[in-house]
Amino acid sequence: MTESTVDSKKVEEETKRFTLRSLLRGLRRANVSSLRSYLPYAIGEIFLVVFGILIALEVNNYNDQRKQRAQEKRVLLSLHYEIENNIKTLDRSILEKQTIVNINEEILNFTGPEAEWTSSSKLDSLMYYIAVSGWIYVPDDGVLNEIINSGKLTIISDESIKREIASLPQLLSLIREEDRLYRDDLHQYFLPFLSSHYTLRNPTKYRALHEYSESDLGRTKFRLEPNKLLANQEFENILSIQAIWIKFSLDMCKNQRLKFENLQKLIEERYHDVDFGKLHQDIDRGFWG
Repeated sequence: MTESTVDSKKVEEETKRFTLRSLLRGLRRANVSSLRSYLPYAIGEIFLVVFGILIALEVNNYNDQRKQRAQEKRVLLSLHYEIENNIKTLDRSILEKQTIVNINEEILNFTGPEAEWTSSSKLDSLMYYIAVSGWIYVPDDGVLNEIINSGKLTIISDESIKREIASLPQLLSLIREEDRLYRDDLHQYFLPFLSSHYTLRNPTKYRALHEYSESDLGRTKFRLEPNKLLANQEFENILSIQAIWIKFSLDMCKNQRLKFENLQKLIEERYHDVDFGKLHQDIDRGFWG
């Protein structure tokens, strides 16, 4: 091979390498130029996608919160209505218990060694209250139990309302237990004593407690000695224990009533748009359901 032929091939190879480098350099310039021109559009598209996702999440969160607030309102208004009914039942229990305490205190005024019944009230009429004094407060707690047991307490956003609701079951349970213990003593001790020392038949004419049956059982044919009963120290102790026990229950019932009223007030302050005077009508026809 001649020297000129070798030189010619070298020149050809150098030319090819130069052409390839030039082509790659040109492609790089073109890609960089295209990328710089497209980059703003790409960033804009990414921003729109991210912004759209954030908006969708915000709308979804808003809808969830709106549904939760609506559910919270239904729950609290139902609870307000339930409390209204419970206050009526509680007032009846308070009235009955206070009457028993008053009657106990009146009878105690005449007990003692030289006892003589000189009151203007008939002893038989008062003894009926003693014999049926086992009043147990039974609240309607369906809505309250649902709130506590189903976890709906967590959807209540007002911390004051939440605390009041959470504290209700404990006091209600104490009232029920106190009334249950008293009724047990009434049946196991008080009534057996009265059965041995007095008649339980005569007092039935003074008060009608039955809705579908006549309470009056007529008069006993046994001889009664009311002054002997009043002179019995055990009878005096029964009246004293009964009065003390029922006063404990009265205090708890009155405290419960205050808690009910406070919770109702908090709910009413939260929903100024609700006519609470017609709440039972709205709930009965499902307006808040």
